Amino acid sequence: MFIDQSGKLFGKVNIIDFGGMALALLAAVGIIAVQSGMYQTSGQMIKGEGDINYTIYIRNLKTMQPNLFEPGKKLSITIRNQPRGEVMIVDVKKKPKQSSFMLPSGALKTVEDPADPYGYDYLITLKDHALFSKDGYVTEGIKVKIGLGIEVEGHNYRVPGAIVDIKEVSGNLPVTKPEAKPGAKP
Repeated sequence: MFIDQSGKLFGKVNIIDFGGMALALLAAVGIIAVQSGMYQTSGQMIKGEGDINYTIYIRNLKTMQPNLFEPGKKLSITIRNQPRGEVMIVDVKKKPKQSSFMLPSGALKTVEDPADPYGYDYLITLKDHALFSKDGYVTEGIKVKIGLGIEVEGHNYRVPGAIVDIKEVSGNLPVTKPEAKPGAKP
């Protein structure tokens, strides 16, 4: 066998010593791979940070309170089933549910849907702080991309929506790094 009764590998090396050496070798290989640029750490992937606005679309929300969302107020969001926290509402556009039909002349007519008087579509623009990476924007560890499902929650509502637009607001600021201590190597 490979390990004898005294716990030595091939009768020469203690198995615990061998495990320690293998672990040290793997750590050294990992450090060399990161230092050589072969692999990037998460800190190396971040290009900057700043504020972003993303617009979410909430389709056909049934409510008797059409002014649920007001600019300047905060609401909580959940992205990918992970609570993200509060963000600021920047802009709200609401429109009653519409219905289209053809006139006898062949023209298309669009009016408020009389069969759905409590249905509204919303475009809500939210302001958030994000890190900028080569893959896009990351807010609180969650990538924010167009098409991503999102839930907004307030005091008396919790509704699903989808991100339809993302814009950088404050520019690409450099990532803040901790200050070096005097006499420490950079």
